[in-house]
Amino acid sequence: MEIEKLKKTLESLLFVSDSPLPAKKVASFIKDISLEEVEQAFAALAEELNQLERSFQLVRIAEGYQLVTRPEYHKFAKELYKVISKTRLSKASLEALAIIAYKQPVTRAEVEAIRGVEVSNLVQSLLEKRMIRILGRAETPGRPLLYGTTTEFLIHFGLKDLADLPKVSEIQELAGDRPSTEFLKEMEGELRRRETKMGLAPAEQAETPVGETEAPAPVEPSSEQASN
Repeated sequence: MEIEKLKKTLESLLFVSDSPLPAKKVASFIKDISLEEVEQAFAALAEELNQLERSFQLVRIAEGYQLVTRPEYHKFAKELYKVISKTRLSKASLEALAIIAYKQPVTRAEVEAIRGVEVSNLVQSLLEKRMIRILGRAETPGRPLLYGTTTEFLIHFGLKDLADLPKVSEIQELAGDRPSTEFLKEMEGELRRRETKMGLAPAEQAETPVGETEAPAPVEPSSEQASN
């Protein structure tokens, strides 16, 4: 398949997909197309959209590709589809989520040891919001549950994968007994900033931006998809 036809095929698939589209999935059902060719076509499509200065762009999120509105236009989509901020996470939830994201797989007791307070309700809330999931049980007395982040977590914060988390060098600090207060504050601020860029938190309530990347908001082609 020639590159132009493949680009148009990918564009049509992106418009009907309600979640990030993995290149491997595309390569698996389009005949005589390699994974490398699909990746190249995605890159070419992204470049074309940027050159055309469209109101949306193609980004890599959660190990897949998705068409998203550019941040400066999201306020209009938000008003049209009445995207509410109920998915906005509290400061305590963001802090617990940052610990889980950087130290996973992690037990509830380990999160509590780091935060210094009980987190049962926070963990339950994050499970209900599908930000975290149960990975199994630890090989320690009592066999406590182990928690880790989900694909929904990556999508919510506009992350390509876990390696896209900021300040990766600080992971070693979390491997110790307790991360610094400054680190937790920085991570909570970074996650809040990403929520704001995704249109899930009012800009005036967001923390001071941290890091260098911006996560744009997803395209919302229908009211039904917006409600999801």
